[in-house]
Amino acid sequence: MSATKISTPPFRPCWRDRLLLTLRRKNWRGFIRLHRMLKPVDGRRELRTVTRYGSQFLLTPWDSVDSCVIREGFYESEVLEAVRPALGPGSVLWVVGANFGLHAITAKFLHPQAEVVAFEPFPAMAARLTENAALNGVHVDLHAYALGERLETRPFFANISGNPGMSTLHPVEGLAYDQHFVVATQTAAAVIERGLAPPPTAMIMDAEGAETEILRGFGTHLAAATLRVVVFEAANEFLETKSPADLQRILIGAGFSLRALVRQEDTAHALTNFVASRP
Repeated sequence: MSATKISTPPFRPCWRDRLLLTLRRKNWRGFIRLHRMLKPVDGRRELRTVTRYGSQFLLTPWDSVDSCVIREGFYESEVLEAVRPALGPGSVLWVVGANFGLHAITAKFLHPQAEVVAFEPFPAMAARLTENAALNGVHVDLHAYALGERLETRPFFANISGNPGMSTLHPVEGLAYDQHFVVATQTAAAVIERGLAPPPTAMIMDAEGAETEILRGFGTHLAAATLRVVVFEAANEFLETKSPADLQRILIGAGFSLRALVRQEDTAHALTNFVASRP
């Protein structure tokens, strides 16, 4: 893929976006009402904003991840920082569960010589990713299917608003989802061996419980010395409880050492981001 950035006009925020972004950052109580009143000419409700890294996104201010980016300039920047040392010329970053493209697009924006491959099976988020990539003038290789342990079709449970990042192959008991539909899954080994994408030198997984299946799907490719770093999300006590045991066993067996990442934004919850890296 070409590393040349596509020409894009400079960002000139309109008065509406400047006002609404300022009020959202201040958690102004009347924000939602004013946002509804100030309907733009094109009818779009998203606000165009710039992250602290300079990448630009169309954000839905009432969604949890979008709202954090508006308030704090990014979401889980520790994830991005953990893979950046591996993103030199010729490197390949896989982002599995790419959502609207925050990490994938910002990585490509900052490291144009790296190839970025995004896996996102939720059509609504894949469409947002494509639009946001064009907004930044970068190319991200989008694969609109899920990674897993085998080639199959599986039910996918999705939230179109609120927290679309919780959309998953593994629905949480008692949690309501806006939509469910069938998606295709592919193994990472097949993706690599069929030439659908080059093998990663770095990988971000945000797969809402499917991490172990994704790693199993790599087969022997997971132990390749070229794969230097894997960032994933697990329960806060993952290192102490070793649960899920297979997740830790697979990574250590492939030659990785594990450590927790320190959250850089106000995003604390029951899960923590961890990094698996080669000594």
